[in-house]
Amino acid sequence: MQGNGEGLLIDFGAAGNSGAFCRSGWSRPEPRHTWTLGRDSTLELPRPLRPGTYCLAIELGPFVWQGKLSVQRLTVLVNGSQVAAFDLREMRRIECVIPWPILAPRDQVAVTFVHPDAAKPSDIKGVPDHREIALAFERLHFFCRSAAGEPELADEPLDRLMMRFESLGENCEFGLVQRRCGAEPLGLLRFASAPLDRLLPALEHRFDGLGEPGQVDVRASDNQSEYLVVDRRFGFLYHPWVLVGEAAPEQVRQREAMRLPFLRRKLLEDLEEGRKLLVYHAMQAARPQDPERLFLAIRGYGPGTLLWVELADGAHRAGTVETVRPGLLKGFVDRFAPGENAHDLSLDCWIEICRNACRLTGVDRSG
Repeated sequence: MQGNGEGLLIDFGAAGNSGAFCRSGWSRPEPRHTWTLGRDSTLELPRPLRPGTYCLAIELGPFVWQGKLSVQRLTVLVNGSQVAAFDLREMRRIECVIPWPILAPRDQVAVTFVHPDAAKPSDIKGVPDHREIALAFERLHFFCRSAAGEPELADEPLDRLMMRFESLGENCEFGLVQRRCGAEPLGLLRFASAPLDRLLPALEHRFDGLGEPGQVDVRASDNQSEYLVVDRRFGFLYHPWVLVGEAAPEQVRQREAMRLPFLRRKLLEDLEEGRKLLVYHAMQAARPQDPERLFLAIRGYGPGTLLWVELADGAHRAGTVETVRPGLLKGFVDRFAPGENAHDLSLDCWIEICRNACRLTGVDRSG
């Protein structure tokens, strides 16, 4: 284990280092991940030298199939003691807190993943794959949360942390960050393309008319795989998360015509109450006045706080957050997800930004 506080990082891709730690219950690594095999899988990690409370943070995705296999259950044991249990329905990040008394008695850290819903793709999907798989592991981070004698960190679970934020755009990246952390808040712009030149007029007009039947269009994506919703009123573009063939375009339009006005009312309430931390990130280089313009538009509704996220540079380390003025924060990310793959996001950096923003603002964590 590294001694610089970064901990142990394991990459389960074909070019990664997982082979040094994987023991039983693993398939051969694929380009980005390694599947578990059978009903349990094991890792062996070096025991850290410094006493303290540790954390396992894992990015992984379940083998699920609509209508046949909806969830993969996972129980995590460390040195024979259960430390966490999850129901996994999609790709996400999980965290398991490990007290030092569980780690101390052994020279190695034995981690067992129990996944009783493992199944064969040949049985579920009818494809020629007879492996009994459950979970695709991408990355694992084993690190110290707090050393012995230090105050215990008060970081709350990721899903609760992410529920404290609401995305205003520019695209769906932060919505996907929330999803990867197990949070599914309702949000008008969570999965929308909302460039600033369209968002500011919408805020000025209180999103009036958005979602009305005559203002909602539905079309197929460029690759014809999913539907997209176009808001004529302000020019926003949404993901309704409906695949082509799952429903008719008119059915999607009718659903969105009912859903969008409700989400509009909810966003207006959130803006007026000022309880959510509002997140915006510009994919292109922003003008110096842009964060202030959006902040003033938000403050026209109530005491809201804006977290404006842009790329880190020589003066700002990735993951840090600074206060520009009360109610306006700037966070710095190492990179944004590429346009051709919105799921390739810098999850650890986004989580660090969100936790630092909460610490700066003193967000109430009582729930």
